[in-house]
Amino acid sequence: MKRKGMGLVGLFLFMAIPLVMAGNIPKDTLVMAMNTEIFKTFDPGVCFEVEPSAFVKNIYANLVTLDIKDGAFTPVGDLAEKWEQSADGKLWTFYLKKGVKFANGDPVKASDVEYSYKRAVKLNKSPAWLFTDTLGLTEDSIKAVNDTTVTITTNGAPANVVLSVLAANIGGVLNEKEVKAHETNGDMGLAWLTDHSAGAGPYVLKEWKRKTQIALTVNKNYYGDTPAIKTILLRDMPEASDRYLSLKKGDVDVAYQITVEEAAGLRDNKDESVQLFTTPGQTLEYVAMNASWGPFKDARVRQAVKYAIDYDAIINKVREGFAIKNQQFLAIGYFGYKESNPFTRDVAKAKKLLADAGYPNGFEVEIVTNESEIRRAEAVVVQSNLADIGIKSNIIIMQAAQMYDKYRNQGLQMIVAGWGIDYPDADALAKPFADYTVKQLAWRNAWLDDKAASMASAAGKEINEKKRAQIYYDLVKYWQDNGPFAMMYQPIEFWGIGNDIKGFDKAFDGYNVHCDFTLISK
Repeated sequence: MKRKGMGLVGLFLFMAIPLVMAGNIPKDTLVMAMNTEIFKTFDPGVCFEVEPSAFVKNIYANLVTLDIKDGAFTPVGDLAEKWEQSADGKLWTFYLKKGVKFANGDPVKASDVEYSYKRAVKLNKSPAWLFTDTLGLTEDSIKAVNDTTVTITTNGAPANVVLSVLAANIGGVLNEKEVKAHETNGDMGLAWLTDHSAGAGPYVLKEWKRKTQIALTVNKNYYGDTPAIKTILLRDMPEASDRYLSLKKGDVDVAYQITVEEAAGLRDNKDESVQLFTTPGQTLEYVAMNASWGPFKDARVRQAVKYAIDYDAIINKVREGFAIKNQQFLAIGYFGYKESNPFTRDVAKAKKLLADAGYPNGFEVEIVTNESEIRRAEAVVVQSNLADIGIKSNIIIMQAAQMYDKYRNQGLQMIVAGWGIDYPDADALAKPFADYTVKQLAWRNAWLDDKAASMASAAGKEINEKKRAQIYYDLVKYWQDNGPFAMMYQPIEFWGIGNDIKGFDKAFDGYNVHCDFTLISK
């Protein structure tokens, strides 16, 4: 739905929220534009979508949060001033900062942490598996020892995994007293928390008018430094062209989800009023082959495909340069990441690999992708590249739901797709891409490789960080040599922002694993 009346941002019943006119946004107010259709809830125990998660991160405080240090995601204390890990890696003890309050003035206690984490496990919503499967938590795993000490008993997952998961939205600490006061028929506050907040983060959810606007206001009881931005207004603007035009006119400070062409225009043509911000995205784009289908049973054929692909053309033409060549399953900034890009387009080598595997004249295959414009364009490049080595490919466009239904049942020959990362650790990528026993990507492509699965599983349990890093290094090489994936790139995310916006680079670096509105000013 296109929005009309671009000059009026919103008039709220809450007098704390200012009236904002076009081109006259107050210095302490940040106005952003986005298609907000994806917003379903602000409950930290339920929210699992990318854009909403960034807002939830700024409403709730966790025991720990993630900062960016030397280009890597690094756990730092939030509500916890320090923590200890037992020798066997299973028992964690967190000591809370004293004097921290929730937005309504109630003190933050260890019992609130216990309640929040038990609630998340009991609700068993979309993000619950991070607690139950990744960390092995049950309702009995979390105990408040006293008002400032809480213990968590895990399955022995490595320290970076534990701390990364606790820094995710599901680790947001709720005000137990406030939530219980708004329970309905024993729902643990589920309905109320959809559009209300009960946290100790820097902002409070003031109002959510569906398909119109979301408003955050500063938490006056926040324990940290007072943010320069006191009010954040997120306008619902479904059309990218409207968001871009509003940015250029000064009606909004930040435009989410602008097109690749619009981003390239901001990058290549300097504008005195608008600038472009970019950061590595927390997703990976790949081509995958079903290792149980015909020619793809042979690793040499899979290698031939990897050498046939013109990665530079996809990055520079399809993505207009907004991507980073990354041919492994580890994302930039994650534990164990070391640059490793062994594949370049080599038609002669690809043809020899096909001939050695018994396919000197190639073969015919189906490439499936969804209706995304970028994915369709990527599939066309891959189709052309495969034709150069004698492989005739037919592109089939499916609706995403249909495609993933077939994919999950090992029903595709080739696919062009992407993978969103659930938490910033190598474990969140090694398991789906290399361990078929978790029934994710390796399984969907019928790559039932016990060596890869064993390595991924072992690394996910190793608490010695040096040994763990070495396992991932070895697994990446084995996966590149034998796996059914041709990793095309790691996307670069981008936003259009007003030239008077400061600190956006630090605030959105590592989005959405890291997103801190308190670092923004004008």
